[in-house]
Amino acid sequence: MESQSKINEPIPTDISEAFESFFKAIQITDATTIVSYFLKNFCETEQSTNDNINRFIFVLKIKSEQIKSSSSSSSSSSSSSSSSSSSSSSSSQTSETLKSDVELYKKSLIILGNLSRYVKHSNSFTVYLKDIIENLLFPHFLESFDEDMKFEVLRSFTSLLQIYEDTIESYSTQFIQHLVTVDINRSGFSQSSIKSIIDFMVILMQTSPLLIINNIKLVESLIKIYILKEDEVIYEDLTQVLGQFFQLYLPYKSSKIESTNDDDSDDDDESDDEDESSMVDSNKLKVSAMGLENSVDIKLLELLSKQLIENINKESSSIFFGILCGYSSIYIKDKSLSNFIFNSYLSMIKKDNICNKENRKVTVNIINSLRIGVSNACLKSSEECQLILIEIFKTLLECIGDIREYVKSNLTKGAQAFFQRIRSSIILNLISIIRIIKDSFQYAEEFLIYAPVLADPIIFSEFIISLNRNLNQQQQQKETNEYNEKKSLIQDIYLPKILNPLLAEIVKPVQKYKSMTIHIIQAIGNIALSCQILYQPFIETTIERLSQFVVKNWKSISKYAPSCIVTLDKLMQLFIHDQLYKSQYLETIILSVYMKLLNSSKSIELDDTIDDEDEDEDEEDEEDEVDSNGKKKKKNIDSDIISKIMFTILECLTNTIPKISKHLIEFDNQSVGKNIGKEIYKYLMSQIGVEEVIFDADRFIRLAQLDLLNEIYCHCLPCLPKSNHISISIKHIFNEMLQIQVALELGEEELDRNGHSQRKDICLNAFKSIINNSNLDKQSCSEQLKELINSNQTSNDIDKHQVKKELLELFK
Repeated sequence: MESQSKINEPIPTDISEAFESFFKAIQITDATTIVSYFLKNFCETEQSTNDNINRFIFVLKIKSEQIKSSSSSSSSSSSSSSSSSSSSSSSSQTSETLKSDVELYKKSLIILGNLSRYVKHSNSFTVYLKDIIENLLFPHFLESFDEDMKFEVLRSFTSLLQIYEDTIESYSTQFIQHLVTVDINRSGFSQSSIKSIIDFMVILMQTSPLLIINNIKLVESLIKIYILKEDEVIYEDLTQVLGQFFQLYLPYKSSKIESTNDDDSDDDDESDDEDESSMVDSNKLKVSAMGLENSVDIKLLELLSKQLIENINKESSSIFFGILCGYSSIYIKDKSLSNFIFNSYLSMIKKDNICNKENRKVTVNIINSLRIGVSNACLKSSEECQLILIEIFKTLLECIGDIREYVKSNLTKGAQAFFQRIRSSIILNLISIIRIIKDSFQYAEEFLIYAPVLADPIIFSEFIISLNRNLNQQQQQKETNEYNEKKSLIQDIYLPKILNPLLAEIVKPVQKYKSMTIHIIQAIGNIALSCQILYQPFIETTIERLSQFVVKNWKSISKYAPSCIVTLDKLMQLFIHDQLYKSQYLETIILSVYMKLLNSSKSIELDDTIDDEDEDEDEEDEEDEVDSNGKKKKKNIDSDIISKIMFTILECLTNTIPKISKHLIEFDNQSVGKNIGKEIYKYLMSQIGVEEVIFDADRFIRLAQLDLLNEIYCHCLPCLPKSNHISISIKHIFNEMLQIQVALELGEEELDRNGHSQRKDICLNAFKSIINNSNLDKQSCSEQLKELINSNQTSNDIDKHQVKKELLELFK
């Protein structure tokens, strides 16, 4: 009550008296209340903030000098003997005063650090940072024998570093270099001091991770404390900070751990501060790209792994174990530790009674953490590790089979939810392992047995891709029995068993979860591209069913179009093998699907239905608009989705036409009444120089259209209208350049760092292709441009002549 009344007293008009009251209040009031008091009464304006922080620092500097002087005197007097009782009494009084001053100073430093975080006028604080660190913090951190004082200083600096890292980052080196000299493993070292070091390291990993890496002995000291596990709170804090340290080295992020409760409750506290997370990710990328070697003592890492195994039931420990698994796989040349960790995972998965309700959460945590290790092990894995991973792969398959059988006889909501979570986690692990294992044929039979339980198109495609990758690695032994046997296994057994169910799915009506349909379409494309010539028996059926899918699902095609377009493009890329090409395939893909989508882009309806699995119940419901008759109006087309569809088609055509141009020319020469080149050209001329570019999405589409026009002139000139395509193209390029010129003058054209318009550059590049591939001479072009200048009355003469000049310069 005394502290509260003291802090609520009115501020004296005399500032010196006010500060005297403030320092008295510090002694008897908690730091949070003091900070609020200071901010409210001493930081009303920028000037008052500046003045009062200066006063606060000035008083603390005096206190600092008094403490150093008193400490020195106290040390001297204690070394000299005296029998006088009065002298003893005086010494005791001095000691009490010093103790009181030290406590006041320590508390003031914490308040100062907190003020730096909450002060409104931060510039007023910034100007004093150097003074604070060099005169208030460093002397007591480097010279003080008082452990509490030393680490209160560190806490204060950590608060400053958190806010002003760009300004004071250079001082961190001196702090951490001194910390390395402190024996934090000695008996009696306080838990609060360890906590101060942990907090400092957490901030330092966000600002200067290399400082920690270059002072690895501090990390090793913390590992030794961690292994002893003397304090549960500190143990958990060390789990987090050491896990973050080793994760800095990993190129692949650990996946976010999903909620593992057996009910459907949502976790509202899903993420921490996004800015902080992005900073950590950025530093992790820097560290992982440096090619560093392990500098932590191997014996310590071995003890650390065993400690984590003992506590694997804790989620934080299981995640850390996965991080250590990935770290040891990449950075430790001797693979005995990573092999030990993978073997430990294998034994845990084998012995765990996975269907036991009490074990469910632990099981999911362990399998989630395994993925962190597996994802990073792909960079460097030994032969022994390959064998262990194959065993883990087979064990995980058996595991998901056991769970499925259990769920069949236990149809509770909790069991079903558990199966979905564990299935998802196992699939992610299996995908990661598939990408590592060199010979996927070693587990192929087991995979087919459990494929119906996995029922996931992504892992199906990864399985076939891995088989083809292994086959392609044996290209030099094409005529060997092993090569031919593996080729037959893919062609006759594995590919049909995986692909046929996927092809059957896209014939059926779209299921409840539309995202699954999208994954199926994507998987088919990935499988086709990896198989190349081996895909021949399936190419006709695939093209036919995908084109039918577009027709049958036209009302909701906006959701599926991008994946359909990309998969059909991958099938078109197979036409480089003549035996996989038929003219009807090209006609179906480009005319029946691509051109239909492009020409109907303004009338495609947006599928605004949401998958149950993606539905966000927290979003506010939007009221439906109604017309005059009270009926719901159709929602406007989502321009971003439509733009994505158009851009994907244009990009696919631009990239693939050069590869299959001979078939395109052949088709247009032989077909009667159907001309793919002319249809594409007709579409482009309806857009370039006609439709105005307003939004960013329009701009990206126009860039893609100009790129496609360039490829058409470079590779498919015989497909264009023979009589007048040159004059038409020049007219549209001229009009497009006029639009660009006007946008430049209005400041509405997007420019790159060098002040160039990318649209203009691509436009000029397309015009250059017209010149180079159609034998157009400068005189003819000049005459055409002159006619366009005279006929175009909407733009001013300066713009028109500038465009003419830039186009004619390309003839030089």
